[in-house]
Amino acid sequence: MLNFLKKKKKAEVQANLSSPDEWLVDALFSGLSSSGVNVTPVAALGVSTVYACVSVISKAISSLPLSIHYLSPEGDRQLAVDHPMYNTLSLNPSKNMTTSEVLSAMVSNLVLRGNAYALLSRDGLGNVRQITPIEPSDIQLQVHSVTNELDYIVNSKKVARNRILHLKGLSSSGVVGYDTTIMARDTIGLAIALQDDISTFFKNGAKMGSILMSDKNLKAEQVAKLREAFDSRHKGSGESYKTAILTDGLKPYTERFSYAESQLGEQKKQNTQEIARTFGVPLSKLQVESATPRSSVEESNRDFVTSTLRPIVVSIEQALNLSLLSPAQRKSLVIDIDMNSLLRGNMEARYAAYRTGREMGILSVNEIRRSEGMNGIGPIGDGHIQPLNFAPLGTTPASENE
Repeated sequence: MLNFLKKKKKAEVQANLSSPDEWLVDALFSGLSSSGVNVTPVAALGVSTVYACVSVISKAISSLPLSIHYLSPEGDRQLAVDHPMYNTLSLNPSKNMTTSEVLSAMVSNLVLRGNAYALLSRDGLGNVRQITPIEPSDIQLQVHSVTNELDYIVNSKKVARNRILHLKGLSSSGVVGYDTTIMARDTIGLAIALQDDISTFFKNGAKMGSILMSDKNLKAEQVAKLREAFDSRHKGSGESYKTAILTDGLKPYTERFSYAESQLGEQKKQNTQEIARTFGVPLSKLQVESATPRSSVEESNRDFVTSTLRPIVVSIEQALNLSLLSPAQRKSLVIDIDMNSLLRGNMEARYAAYRTGREMGILSVNEIRRSEGMNGIGPIGDGHIQPLNFAPLGTTPASENE
């Protein structure tokens, strides 16, 4: 009976993009690393390892063919060369920009910043005719308080959602990706600090030649004569390592501090490994000598394609199909990025696979030739074969006439 007198427990406020927790705001928008270095995307690219990682990933993906295909009810694909979006996707997505350049810009922003944006221009029929990358600093995001959807403001003007292509990286909400330079700011900030320390070391490190010390007070004339006498006997490639006789209380002094003893080089090497791990790039791709045994390089490259590049390619394909094609178009059209060239093994392994596929009846001669970038041999190359000796166990294979 007294339940109505009890105060109802106040519902806990759930953090979301419209009212984020303090840690989320700090993670997304604060760039100050624990080393005291302010990490921004531009500053991060000043680290050679970061630049190499972003460059390797973006160049690999931008070199892949991007095209649109007709999709049959059975799932077969045919290149849609007569479709209005074919040239837009495969050759010239934006004014004065090729497909490779547009993909490179988008992937670079996606890998480095966690998000990439492009402005879509459509014709009267709704077909996309231009895909123009947007500099991330020119776009602002506003989160709808009810639907939690994003509104895009480009150069202070709100743009319809169907005119924006938004590629997202790692994310906990699926609405906006984490900025890699912010999430890895401590690792990248340490790399910047190490670069500054090494530069300062060589800039300010005064390294002297031979040093002679004396407990006596020598006059300027005596110092000059000793220097001249010592240099005349021991200076030069032909005079090195001769025995020196020191008189009048002179003693040799050796400068002990060195760059190697500072261990900056070892720390930088370890930091390179940390950055490479952050971006998922094997050290062999970063021109790091002896990083991977030669026998394991091919396997490492294949793992890079399947573990690092393929997830990015799949996310781009899905975003393109969702943003560029209407629901009706997606029933008969599909946009994809061909990764076959990256997944190829060496020639011996590749040709062995072709032989197996040919003998099993999976591949025709023309399909094999096109996979290798060669033209077909006409209709005769479209036929498939099967071994004549395939038969149930214990039976005799039928002859050709039978």
